[in-house]
Amino acid sequence: MGEEVYYIGHLQQDLYGQRIIDEFAEAGVDTSQVVFSDDMITPLASVLVNRLTGSRTIITRKMQTPPSLTYEQKLKLDDLAERLIASEEPVTILIDGHEAEISEYLIKKLPNARVVMDGGSLRASNIKLAAWTDYFVVSEHFARDYMSYRSLSTEAEIKAALIELNKICRGEAFITLGEKGCAFLKSGMLQIVPSWLCNAVDTTGAGMYFTAPSPMASITHGISITLFYFPA
Repeated sequence: MGEEVYYIGHLQQDLYGQRIIDEFAEAGVDTSQVVFSDDMITPLASVLVNRLTGSRTIITRKMQTPPSLTYEQKLKLDDLAERLIASEEPVTILIDGHEAEISEYLIKKLPNARVVMDGGSLRASNIKLAAWTDYFVVSEHFARDYMSYRSLSTEAEIKAALIELNKICRGEAFITLGEKGCAFLKSGMLQIVPSWLCNAVDTTGAGMYFTAPSPMASITHGISITLFYFPA
């Protein structure tokens, strides 16, 4: 859609870090703001896909807490924030809780930016960052764990979870329900928009697209959230 896209995160300058940079570069993503540190472990995720069912198993390797930002790294992010503000173009930030310090730092530097959270798993950083989140998109597992439920099996449980999630974000909460669709509240009433019926081929790719890039692009262009997100 012709947007300027930046990837901002911690990497080590190793083989895997360079492969990540190269892959982003091929897609036209600006990686000039990446923070490199010898103390960082480049995060990796291996995805094993069942070709018969489309289901997947994800094996990850990452640091629980990335190294703290240095003064020089903060100055670099300050420069980016100043350039984005000067451009007067709308800014949308996607966060997932893994880079909590960078996320919080940039959000505070860009107070007019719209913030989307991809909340896959419940963690303390997600709860903290929710306070600055306009579109709090969380998984069924996140909502279930937040409410200490064994499952989200009834509409009453889903509605109760959305009410509580809306209390901790500055915008609106949404719960993705996999093949069952996505849930949100409209004027206090529970809305569940079903997903399209299809044969699952790559649930990882589908999930990554509809939880992050699809809403990001649509929010930037001012498309209603009920239009862009729920055909997932």
